[in-house]
Amino acid sequence: MPKWRFVEEPFRRTSRGVDAQDLELDLVVSTDGSWRFKDDELLEPWIARGRYTASEVAAIRAEGARLAVELNAGRRWWSDDWARWTPDSVEPLPELAPDWDRVV
Repeated sequence: MPKWRFVEEPFRRTSRGVDAQDLELDLVVSTDGSWRFKDDELLEPWIARGRYTASEVAAIRAEGARLAVELNAGRRWWSDDWARWTPDSVEPLPELAPDWDRVV
């Protein structure tokens, strides 16, 4: 089963929890070590829509290229143990605060 690795901004702690920002470009890594980019073609349209600037898209792609060098060198920054992990079925599901989606 492939593993997904997302190019993201660093997580930011807030008074309400942790914010994350996915930067659209993903890496799909298969168990045999092969990998591919996913969603690169979605970056250019975001420039036209104003979500990213051309320099931000270039920086996102540069980070993807940096990660590609690591993958091609056989370096991994995760444990394969996560592929077998399942949540404890006796733990209750967490509940969101009523205003979880309100921007603070």
